[in-house]
Amino acid sequence: MKSKPLNPTASAQGIVASKASSSLTGQTSMPAYGALGLALLHGIAGLSILIISSWFIAISAIAPLGFNYAIPAVVIRGLALLRIASGYTTMWLGHNDLLTRIAKARLAVFKQLAAKRLESKAWTVEALANHTEQLASAFIAWVSPLASVTLLMTGLLLTGYFMNVPGYGFFTALAIVWLVINVITAVYGLKAVANSAQEELEFRQQSATFFQASSLWHLKSKTVKGLFNAPSTQRAQDAQLKEQALVSRAMWLFQGGVFTLVVLVIFTANTAAYFVPLALITPMVLLAAPDWASATFSSVVKLAKWRHSKAELEAMHTQPLPLLNAHKPSMSLSLEGFTAKERSLAAVNMQFEALGLNVIKGYSGCGKSSVLQAICGLLPFEGRRSIDNVATPQGILEKWLYVEQQPIILAGTIKLNLDPAASGISEDAMHNVLARVGLQHLTTLAEWVGKGGRALSGGEGKRLALARALLAMPDVLLIDEPFEGLDYEAQQRVAEVINESAHSRLVIVATHVVPVALQPNATFSLDEKGHQSKSHPSLHTQLNGTQLSHNQIEQAHQHTAGEGELPLTPPVYSTLTPNEQQQQTLAELQHHERNSVLGFKPR
Repeated sequence: MKSKPLNPTASAQGIVASKASSSLTGQTSMPAYGALGLALLHGIAGLSILIISSWFIAISAIAPLGFNYAIPAVVIRGLALLRIASGYTTMWLGHNDLLTRIAKARLAVFKQLAAKRLESKAWTVEALANHTEQLASAFIAWVSPLASVTLLMTGLLLTGYFMNVPGYGFFTALAIVWLVINVITAVYGLKAVANSAQEELEFRQQSATFFQASSLWHLKSKTVKGLFNAPSTQRAQDAQLKEQALVSRAMWLFQGGVFTLVVLVIFTANTAAYFVPLALITPMVLLAAPDWASATFSSVVKLAKWRHSKAELEAMHTQPLPLLNAHKPSMSLSLEGFTAKERSLAAVNMQFEALGLNVIKGYSGCGKSSVLQAICGLLPFEGRRSIDNVATPQGILEKWLYVEQQPIILAGTIKLNLDPAASGISEDAMHNVLARVGLQHLTTLAEWVGKGGRALSGGEGKRLALARALLAMPDVLLIDEPFEGLDYEAQQRVAEVINESAHSRLVIVATHVVPVALQPNATFSLDEKGHQSKSHPSLHTQLNGTQLSHNQIEQAHQHTAGEGELPLTPPVYSTLTPNEQQQQTLAELQHHERNSVLGFKPR
């Protein structure tokens, strides 16, 4: 069959900065305006209650007989109900708008990263989680509080002026103190936020490097020498504490200024003011100012975070990669003298059939992940990568999907994680694939997972990423360490799903754990230094010097199935080394005997 040529697309040039800025920040929606209006109404109602209550208290002391106390009481109660209703409605509208904005911001990031590669995985987490949340939460975090308090402060000045409230000048002094403290907090907040973000990013990068380069065997030992060089969160925590301390100092400074103004009101008031009901409004408003005006001090710090996140997303550190219009292999995929650039790894020579499952085995750190990433084009490579005997240039192969070893789980709904590109995948298909990978307990697709929601274990995260990959219907599927961190039963179930997927596409799995149920067509082994070693085919397995027949091996793995249960398919050992065959069979015999004694049945 004649192969189609591969042509890079024009997407490697990236996205224009202005368009990226517009798509990432998004347009203001009607719910956002509604939430802002209700927040302003909430503040007006609260301030009105304070002013009317102050007047009502004062007038009650000097009111003549026949004064109608019911009308002010009804007005105050009506304002209280209005404040409660507007507050809850603001939260409802604001958070619904927040979820929509998070989804749009992340889709914009996905588009901006098309045919590009981020320089570090640590920055990937920042871009998809922290920065998008900061952009999406702008209206709730700082726009609404700043706008409402600013309008309330303006309204207070106008009310005091037109009503000729005694001590009106203290309202002006209050506004000046509030404004000055906000400006100072904003200036220092920009520096604090930049420092905090840098410390967090450095910690993520150091952690990624540490876990990729360190052996985990020392964790079983009581002498954990390897942990002495582990990165610490102390500097990042100290930077976050400085942000909080900045807001606290601003609040205390504002309260001190308000207290000073209240003292001045008392000592500068003349005797006639004690008989004017409106005179009580001034000290009451001043005393209540820390409650309704202090929210802006944390808001200006959040504004600084928003500015930082916006700037970071607009200038993401990416490397453009050409996107190749690859086709599904019809004959084979072959690698000759193939290795990832700048990784100091040995070259490999591998050939994969167009359909079926292939396994790349080896110790942690031997280069299995680099081979997978170079195959699909996420890493530049040296050597020859050929599809149906046609060499392909550098670039990402379209619809060749790589499932990474530590997949990113977005802070969002399960549905968003399964279909992050909003491609219209049906909910029935989502439920079906979740059941296949053993996540049938995640029945509510609208459930929030990740930060601020349900915490997923490492194994659940891996299976959710595999489900996401299967729903994407790739032409070629490359899976990195899908069995790590899973228990025995979960490993067998995931292996069966991978076997089934390999019936219609080429699947390549990099792993150091080979479950019994996995049925690879071929296995390629890498030693500790990444050198490729030959396979040792064998139809029988030797155990403790005794030759086991095929029936004995099959009995160890073909567990007795109950009524309505499907038996597990016996494994293929022809590609395992003799030592690996012995270990695999011994483990399975022990597992089978234990289950037989205890009366357990396989799923």
